[in-house]
Amino acid sequence: MFVPATKELESWREAITKQIELLIKTFDIQFGQIHPEYFVTSDGTMYFGEVAYRPPGFKAFELIERAYGFNAYQASFLVFDPKSTKAEVDAFFPREVVDAKGYAGCFGVYPKRRVVSQLEMPKECVEHPYFDFHELQAPAEETVPERDAFGTHWGLVFFFGDDPIKMRDLLKAQEDLDFYV
Repeated sequence: MFVPATKELESWREAITKQIELLIKTFDIQFGQIHPEYFVTSDGTMYFGEVAYRPPGFKAFELIERAYGFNAYQASFLVFDPKSTKAEVDAFFPREVVDAKGYAGCFGVYPKRRVVSQLEMPKECVEHPYFDFHELQAPAEETVPERDAFGTHWGLVFFFGDDPIKMRDLLKAQEDLDFYV
């Protein structure tokens, strides 16, 4: 995951906004924020996945802060306050994409092996100019449990850079690396 989006993904903003507005209308939401997820197929069909009346997970707010330099948690308090005005909300938020200072991304690491003994950060990861830091820990046990969901990971690796295509390709390349051996 990374923010802001590539131009390709950004091209979906209008369609996604319309879908989100339908959710807001359907659930009669007057204030706050929702966390919807959509999936786009290769033929361009957009499918609704899920929605929650809460901030997104997977360190999304931390990535937003790194990219835009504003605190998305403070923004949450603002939008969840029914007394906040539209002008206050508009003034607080940066403009999408154009106000970003760079591209912030993270990759969720899950061991590729069933048995591991140590954390070993791949050179391709830590020597990349976009590498920022990681939250990975040495394994507490050798046997790796079965993965029960896509979001199940052992920790995150963070990156920051100035090119969305390089960021996308870098994050994709992490899938082929072994972090636990």
